[in-house]
Amino acid sequence: MTERKLKRRRIIIAVVVALLAVVAGLRLASNKKKITEQTKVVDRSTVAIPVSVTKAFTGEAESHFSLPAVLEAESESDITLNTSGRLQDLKIELGSNVRKGQVLGSIDNSLKQISLESTQLLVDKYEKDYQRAKELFEGRAATEVEVSNAKYNYENAKLQAAQIKQQIADGTLTAPSGGVIVAKNFEEGEFVNAGTPVATVIDVNHLKASVRVSESDVYRMETGMRVLIHADVYPGQTFEGVVRFISPQGDDNHNYKVEIAVENKDGSPLKAGTFVHVDFDLKQKTAVLQIPKTALVEGLKNPYVYTVANNRAEIRKIVPGREIGDRIEVLEGIREDEIVIISGQINLSQGSLVEVVNTK
Repeated sequence: MTERKLKRRRIIIAVVVALLAVVAGLRLASNKKKITEQTKVVDRSTVAIPVSVTKAFTGEAESHFSLPAVLEAESESDITLNTSGRLQDLKIELGSNVRKGQVLGSIDNSLKQISLESTQLLVDKYEKDYQRAKELFEGRAATEVEVSNAKYNYENAKLQAAQIKQQIADGTLTAPSGGVIVAKNFEEGEFVNAGTPVATVIDVNHLKASVRVSESDVYRMETGMRVLIHADVYPGQTFEGVVRFISPQGDDNHNYKVEIAVENKDGSPLKAGTFVHVDFDLKQKTAVLQIPKTALVEGLKNPYVYTVANNRAEIRKIVPGREIGDRIEVLEGIREDEIVIISGQINLSQGSLVEVVNTK
């Protein structure tokens, strides 16, 4: 094959390779465009979601009403030590009942006990020396300085013994209140610093519930008023409570904190953290701001609604009050005549474009 033909052949091969590369590049670019189109996020911000709405309104409510609350323990206390050391004789188990002042363990005080015994021997010795010095002084066989020195040694030894006793007491783990152990943070043999919670005890025999009451209702309440408590986990069963505190100061929305004491006696099954309804009967009707319960997106346990402004959905956290049939009182979060979405919320988020298809 001549050199000229060989050169032509090389040129042809190079041209074919270049054409194949161009074709492959075009194919890859086309596939990439298709994949990009398939994975492209669809912008739904311009798609209006149909919703039904109503207006918040002020209407008359019955004297009997219910307010949501969460039960709390009357007292919750950390069990701590006033000194650092290694735990021993720990008598704490989750769920166990303890009495106020009950000894639940201590740190290793063996060296302090030895020191106390040694100091106590000195106390006994110096007491005898002091008594002897006084007798000798009375018989003019000792000086006043000797009596004073003997008294100093005796009093100083007593102070040292008292300090060691206090150190031992600080290393004793005692329950600050009666109740049930709900947290255990250390095990026997572990080192614990002063003030660090070793365990937590709560009083479940005495529970409390706090509610927010409107100004129009709170003036008709008084301490000592009896109320009924209903828990969703015990349908049809009621518990008793007593109003024990009414705040003398309201918030910016004229709502007042009212605290209810709930006796959890006779093995009652109520637990701290339980969602309940507190039922009041004030013997007189009143006017309150209301919305349908269907406006609540997640119910009373996480109370919020969607309002409509400029065809956009807006999330509003609210403070619910009494339940009035199929409606709920609103203490805070929205105003009268504001438009509230009551249907179609499942597809909404903050700022969603909405189309009102029904007004009630």
